[in-house]
Amino acid sequence: MKVLLRLVWRGLVRHPRFSLLFLVNLALGLTGFLLVSSFSATLSRYVDGHLREILTADVVIQGSRPLTEQERERVRRVAGPDSRFSRQIAFYTMVKGGGTSKLAQIVAIDAAYPLYGAFQDAGQPVDPHLLAALQEQPRLLMSRETARSYGLRPDDPLTIGQLVSTARTFFDRDPGGGFTGLTLAPKIYLGLPQVESSNLIRFGSRVTHTCFIRLPETADNAEVATRLGAALAGPEGKSDLRVSSTVDVNRRLGRAVGYFSSFLGLASMASLGLAGLAGGYLFREHLRGRRREIAILLSLGAGRRQCLLLPMGELALLGLGAACLATMLSQALLPLFSRLFVGLIPVDLHLGVDPASVLMTLVIGTAGSLLFCLPVYRRILAVRPLSLLRDQFDNGSPSWQERILQSATLVPAVGLLFFLAVRLSHTPAQGIGFAVGLAAVIGLLALIGRMLAAGCRRWSRTDRLTWRIVWRNLYRNRLAASAVFAALATALLLVNLIPQVEKGLIAEIGQPEGMERPDLFLIDIQEEQRQPLEALLHTEQVVLSPLAPMVQGRIASINGIPFARWRDQHGAGDERGLRRTEFNFSSRTRLDPSEHVVEGVPLPTIPWAMDAGEPFALSMEREFSERLRVGIGDRMVIDILGIELEGRIVNLRKVRWNSFQPNFFMLVQPGVLDEAPKTYLASVSGVENKDKQALVNRLTAAFANISVIDVSGTVERLSALTAQLSQSLRFMAGIALATGLVTVVAIARQEALRREREINLLRVLGAGIGRIRTLMMLEFALLGGAAALIALLLSLCCSLGISWLMFDRLWQFQWLSAILLLLSAPLICSFIALLAADSVIRRPPTTLLG
Repeated sequence: MKVLLRLVWRGLVRHPRFSLLFLVNLALGLTGFLLVSSFSATLSRYVDGHLREILTADVVIQGSRPLTEQERERVRRVAGPDSRFSRQIAFYTMVKGGGTSKLAQIVAIDAAYPLYGAFQDAGQPVDPHLLAALQEQPRLLMSRETARSYGLRPDDPLTIGQLVSTARTFFDRDPGGGFTGLTLAPKIYLGLPQVESSNLIRFGSRVTHTCFIRLPETADNAEVATRLGAALAGPEGKSDLRVSSTVDVNRRLGRAVGYFSSFLGLASMASLGLAGLAGGYLFREHLRGRRREIAILLSLGAGRRQCLLLPMGELALLGLGAACLATMLSQALLPLFSRLFVGLIPVDLHLGVDPASVLMTLVIGTAGSLLFCLPVYRRILAVRPLSLLRDQFDNGSPSWQERILQSATLVPAVGLLFFLAVRLSHTPAQGIGFAVGLAAVIGLLALIGRMLAAGCRRWSRTDRLTWRIVWRNLYRNRLAASAVFAALATALLLVNLIPQVEKGLIAEIGQPEGMERPDLFLIDIQEEQRQPLEALLHTEQVVLSPLAPMVQGRIASINGIPFARWRDQHGAGDERGLRRTEFNFSSRTRLDPSEHVVEGVPLPTIPWAMDAGEPFALSMEREFSERLRVGIGDRMVIDILGIELEGRIVNLRKVRWNSFQPNFFMLVQPGVLDEAPKTYLASVSGVENKDKQALVNRLTAAFANISVIDVSGTVERLSALTAQLSQSLRFMAGIALATGLVTVVAIARQEALRREREINLLRVLGAGIGRIRTLMMLEFALLGGAAALIALLLSLCCSLGISWLMFDRLWQFQWLSAILLLLSAPLICSFIALLAADSVIRRPPTTLLG
């Protein structure tokens, strides 16, 4: 055993370039995996350990109305006498302060809030007496960032409807505010008694009433939430109240965190796959140079088992070293990695290298290096001591049986990649799909590279000697050429794919193709405010869109089946947004330019009459219908203020939500909502940036209840969030690119060593060092240019497909990154080839005599 370990160590020391390249190559691939695994594990532990602080309770009851006295009694009875309660009302409205009016989310709280967590300022909890003062005096509580946006200092006044309050207390972090992300407006807290004096809550106002419950430590949160849901359900098992527990929060956040880290994890799999590809090639060429050594060992009496253990020991030791190096790199890169998510993850979340992920990285590094190089082991079995008498080790062309066996040795490595992809993905199907896609892309690129290299034989029939040698070298070394091509093209595909998708998404969010984006969006317009609003905006010489009526109702049943049972029977219960029964309905005589019918017939323009004896016509947004599992011809009963009306779906619409126009999931035939109390939505266009704030101030002064959303600000926040997420993906793509470049270095170095005799022969025949350098640089420049071109074409196809399937066809070609890619790839590859092969090129031709 000691002899074997000594030989393993001596083999690594005697081949330092191979050892270093293999080590760095695999370490880069493992670094991406370890970064994402540690990020996901740390974030998951944080969520699991702070569920109560995130929810600020054990159980929460939410609805668009407050609990009745009977319902409060049922809640107290189910929760138990030792439970604590807190009440909250939240809604959006305009707040005027510091000479400006802005949209804000008003959160009215009682003295018991929060049941878990605390408002924090400079890391210290805010004095509870200050919170209690909110119930007695018109004081406000807001974050320092919100105060800065209004230009406020302590004791400065703010006007909310008819309530004039002062900003007395600022905080850095509010309870449950760890995950910030994209918010429609900042939060401003005040006491519950102050809401009534503000006169802001009117008919149609979107208000969320929340009841927070803190249960005894021994209580089962999920079980109590289930009992509360049953207690609040009506005779038919229906309720417009939503009951959530920490289990539900964990599920929702886990789904969000899973999606968030899945894309990063799957991107890291590309660099690990490239590392495996390059590692297999490096070991193959390394073993080619050591076959004589293995033949000598066999001649001296060593068994094939010992000869097989020798390179396996080297690989295991290198894999272990690569895992250790990846751990150190991850520890150094984690601070940079965490800065990519500033504002998206809790401020008190401190990323660190996860011990379980480190252990898995050690296993992957050690076992993975053996599996990736498994196809090469069979070459050891083919070595014969008789090879010592030959100058070359030529085993001839392999038979078809040997080719099948060789392919079978790839299965364990591919299986490892599949396992890791499933582990890092949100769902097994997603992981398997990505692994299959990655394997297909690498296989396709390798096939294209092999075909291009084979085509070099025809192109070598040229009269120019330099190009003839370059083309023939590419043809003769097809395996190396295809490996470089596949590695580079895969890495460049990832690098170029991200800006292509991001550019189209940001461009379409900022200015949807074929339509004008509005400047302001108006919510909660009352019936009596329609004419005064139109008159005011007419004097301002801006464009007001047709006012869209909005009525809130419930889906009572679909095709005669109660809605709750329909969801369960058709698997729609877990779909986002379908756990509730309340939805917004609207009606219009003609569709907005941002929507069009994709299936079915247009809605009738003739008003529907209740005594018509037939259901009214209903139009549904296509994706919403898919989530609801309904289609054209299905019948739906909706409940509007206790009156049940039956409709039939006559068409499906495609809606461009990025237009920021008043759009709805469901439109009903004119006449259905005419008598129902309603509010209106509208958009305003043609507002100059310099006049926007003044117009908002005038709207707020004239109509205090109307909420005004600055569409430009929302677009900027969306674009910033998109860019921030893209930066994280670019980070992982950068690791993949670094792995691909290391592959180029490794293959260029190995090719130079393998072709040393050929290079020296050219020197003997009179070729200068400059000519040989030119040959090598041209060879790799062609590979880099071809890889960049193919990667660019594939990235365009992939980004177009992704945009078509996931982002509503939001796609725009990014010329700058494409041109930069095409120009830089050949230059970088030729420079790398020159550095890797220069020491071999400069060797004196007399080495031929050695």
